[in-house]
Amino acid sequence: MALAKKIAVNIVNRDYPPYKGITGESAAELAKYLLDAGMEVNVIHVDSSYFGKNEDVPVGNLFKVKALYHGENRIMRLFANLLSGYLLVRKSKKIACDVTIVMTDPSLLNMWASLLLKKKKWILWSMDLYPEAFAAWGLISDKSFPYRLFYKLTVKNHPQAVISLGPLQTDFIKKRYNNRSIRYFQLPCGIFNIQDATSEIPSWAADPTRTCMGYIGNLGAPHSLDFLYAIVDRLDSKRFRLVVSVYGYGTKVQSLKQYVSGKEGIEVIPPVKREHLKYVDIHLASLFPQGTHISVPSKTVSSVCAGSAFVYYGKAESDNWVLLKEAGWLIPSEMNVIDGVENFYKNFSLKNLQDKKEAACKLSDKLNRDKAETLKEILEFILTF
Repeated sequence: MALAKKIAVNIVNRDYPPYKGITGESAAELAKYLLDAGMEVNVIHVDSSYFGKNEDVPVGNLFKVKALYHGENRIMRLFANLLSGYLLVRKSKKIACDVTIVMTDPSLLNMWASLLLKKKKWILWSMDLYPEAFAAWGLISDKSFPYRLFYKLTVKNHPQAVISLGPLQTDFIKKRYNNRSIRYFQLPCGIFNIQDATSEIPSWAADPTRTCMGYIGNLGAPHSLDFLYAIVDRLDSKRFRLVVSVYGYGTKVQSLKQYVSGKEGIEVIPPVKREHLKYVDIHLASLFPQGTHISVPSKTVSSVCAGSAFVYYGKAESDNWVLLKEAGWLIPSEMNVIDGVENFYKNFSLKNLQDKKEAACKLSDKLNRDKAETLKEILEFILTF
């Protein structure tokens, strides 16, 4: 697409390739799309990642701010994230552009955008929502003064558009802003094209005689360890094997690794490449009910795009289930998790698995078509901003 004039877009987020992080991968995909459309793209991110690097090559003009903290102390991390968000938005404000796309990592990045970009054109790309996530994970009460202050400042100056992760999160955000002038786009996180997957078989996938389950990715505050423990404790190693590849803040990662250590049929593996996700038959995902709409885990989306099935421990009234239920099993978070896991194992069949994997392939096609259409709509919106 030939543009009449060069349009510049700033994308602001903590993570960006080659540093790991699904939000950074999503930012890079949008950056490439806008670059291919003839726009100038500036990416402002933190010059570090808590989770290491990958093989992705960054695109766009890169501007970095220094990482402030690498530890696990929650209070220190909160203050470091708060300051990093300010530095990111302040730096972006100094880089000339026509529109700024602000994501929600680090926490309260959207608050700084509301405060510092009030005279600028900007789009909010929602991932985890703050300050709501602080209350959802028990870090702060939603009745406290700091929470009410953060919330007030976050909604003080609304963006001109919002990119959400699904229809239910969209409805949630609409109630937050209560402003009909805002344009909304829906772009689930974790979509990729299954046709891009290679035929290389990783060593951990060498055994085709048992159904492979996997927990792949972030394990943090929104996710249930009890769900994973129940899966592990009731695993029939003659029928199933379980692979675990996790990263995240806090103690959950080490707790899970220690819990599965030495157990038959379970293997802790290195980071899994996107093209290898298809070798996991059933992906495991969870979201505590208080985090519904505040977070929308990408694991279910990525598993479907890999042509795999999933087990989701969470609420039925969530984008993860509403959009993808044909390819998964639901263990409602209102149900006792042990009973739910036992029911899953009891009713599991290879025929049912095959049906869900076929449904996943159809859903993957739809997700990729919808993604292409949404990216086109975002581009057109920026052009007419």
